[in-house]
Amino acid sequence: MLIEFNVSNFLSFKDDTTLSMIGVKSFKEHENDNIIKINSKLKLLKSSVIYGNNASGKSNLIRAVGFMRGFVLNSFRDALLENNDKKIPLTKFLLSTKSDVLPTSFEVVFFVGSVKYRYGFEVEENEVISEWLFHTTSKEVPLFTRNKNEYYINKSSFQEGLNLESKTKNNVLFLTLIAQFNGQISNRVIDWFKNLNIINGIDDKTYRKYTIEKLKGDKDFQKWVNSFIRFLEISKLTTVEEETSRQTKRNRIVTWHRKYGENNLLIDTVPFNFDHQESEGTKKLIYLLGPWYDTLRNSKILVVDELDSRLHTNLMKQLIRFFHATNHLNAQLIFVVHDTNILSKDYFRRDQIWFIEKNQFGASELYSLGDFKSEKVRKKSAFDKNYTIGKYGAVPYFEHNEKLNALLYGEEKI
Repeated sequence: MLIEFNVSNFLSFKDDTTLSMIGVKSFKEHENDNIIKINSKLKLLKSSVIYGNNASGKSNLIRAVGFMRGFVLNSFRDALLENNDKKIPLTKFLLSTKSDVLPTSFEVVFFVGSVKYRYGFEVEENEVISEWLFHTTSKEVPLFTRNKNEYYINKSSFQEGLNLESKTKNNVLFLTLIAQFNGQISNRVIDWFKNLNIINGIDDKTYRKYTIEKLKGDKDFQKWVNSFIRFLEISKLTTVEEETSRQTKRNRIVTWHRKYGENNLLIDTVPFNFDHQESEGTKKLIYLLGPWYDTLRNSKILVVDELDSRLHTNLMKQLIRFFHATNHLNAQLIFVVHDTNILSKDYFRRDQIWFIEKNQFGASELYSLGDFKSEKVRKKSAFDKNYTIGKYGAVPYFEHNEKLNALLYGEEKI
């Protein structure tokens, strides 16, 4: 379970920016469905939804999570493939001279079982500047810290890291290297990152193949999907294998629809070519069901950019309610949307709702509706209405004036 994610000096995020999944203690709404109760002092959110203007930095936040995950999982492999000369593919905040000389920083705090971990690193294009891993049972203890080529290894709690310092290249994470030597704790942390799945709601190619293969080989998933899609007036889903123009084989989905006779009596079912005969919204939904099922069934974390693209508002509402109400294994969902129809007290607590906007210096700033004082935002407030009129910020502003019209029609005098 994710507790917090922090990033600084990456893309449009200049300063320390934290997305927290910690529930506000004083908030009592949706306690049964939207909250993971850890103990009497800590409760975590099952989901967080992020709103903001176009180009405010919403997708950059998702990219930041993706960069950290990718670097943790691949830094050792990538260094080998590039003969240890591979540059770290990061983009700093470009609109400040101060950012030019500072490293980019990432940190996550999370649970694996009952143990809390805090892991992070600072990087430049050519090297890892610092790296750290702490765990908490009764109190927080460092397992290792790294400052360039200087290391501290906890000899009693992290023996798997001993004598591996000299094997770590400048552009490789120490954690990733230790995992290659079958370190128990390091692989526990690596596995947490593997369970952090990131997808793009606009382009489903990143999860299309996964869903098709799961539909073909997982009978439990087949039953679940075929039950789920009844409201689409699809009788069932199947998969077929076909040859492509390059004489290779691929699997594709077939949807079966009911066929009726002259008296509107059911006489048969007919197959539809899923790629060519179904709507874009239907395709998006069905492809999405693979990672949705996997996240709930295996207690993972799903991060989605533009979740609402091509999906009807009512379907979005049902998906969110379904995730909260049927989430028995403490899965989590973090997603970006524009649809304000789900920006409601009926679906979210105040601390689940986040906004991103850019300040006057071009830096993205992230803040929660839960940060507002209670006299300004109450649990029964009309969140959607207040957001669209600009009460919470993070909304687009387009000025229509006569000069713009004149330029459009060539009437502006030079």
